[in-house]
Amino acid sequence: MSWFKKIKIPKPILWLIAAIFWTAIWYFAAFRMGNELFLPYPHTVFLSFGKLVQEGEFWHAVWQSMLTVLKGSLIGCALGGIFAVLASLSKIFCAIVSPLVTVLRATPVASFIILVYVIVRVNDFAIDTVALLIVIIMVIPILYSNLYSGIASFDKGLDEVANVYSFTLRKKIVFLWFPQIKPFLISGVINAIGFAWKAGVAAEVICNLENTIGQNLAESKSNLEMDRLFAWTMTVVLLSIFFECLVKRAFQKKRKEMKQA
Repeated sequence: MSWFKKIKIPKPILWLIAAIFWTAIWYFAAFRMGNELFLPYPHTVFLSFGKLVQEGEFWHAVWQSMLTVLKGSLIGCALGGIFAVLASLSKIFCAIVSPLVTVLRATPVASFIILVYVIVRVNDFAIDTVALLIVIIMVIPILYSNLYSGIASFDKGLDEVANVYSFTLRKKIVFLWFPQIKPFLISGVINAIGFAWKAGVAAEVICNLENTIGQNLAESKSNLEMDRLFAWTMTVVLLSIFFECLVKRAFQKKRKEMKQA
């Protein structure tokens, strides 16, 4: 079987194999269920998705949810990154922030959504801010944990070598610090984006925010339109994958630019 392991299969082919496999599992599960009211067939969902993308309300809802998730992710990543750097520089700051991060990571998303919703309603803030705040709150501990672990794993020996050869700050960042922290940063941002979509849409569903993906998911559930429910869920998954790919390409491009500079 060693010869089989040496066969190089292109990634698109692997993705196609995976897609066919899980679609077949989906068909089998729907067939065994025997009722599309509970589990629709894949082709039914794809047809429903095709109808959705032709509706103007679909794109408006996607745009509203996307803006919320992106803004929340950027703010949350920035705060998580700042906290991680400060925590790595100060043990006191680390001792203060660590319990907060632990609480944010352990508390159920639904609890935060309800709490933020009550605070927003009591203080007469715009209800749309609930989803934004939830995304920020959920993203901070993810990036903080990843980035702090990356900084803690720095090879101090490389810094000593850089000092011996009088490396400039730019060279240290490009050739020493960024390569070491890059895997942790990419992993943190990708995980943050994926969780941001889950948390943001969950907030939209619970708070019934108008003109959002979450509201359409809630309406589909109330009307027992399972094909539309799956189609909207597919939309969230595709958007999450799309932005994860963008992040990976952005980091690769930035790395090349830093090397050429």
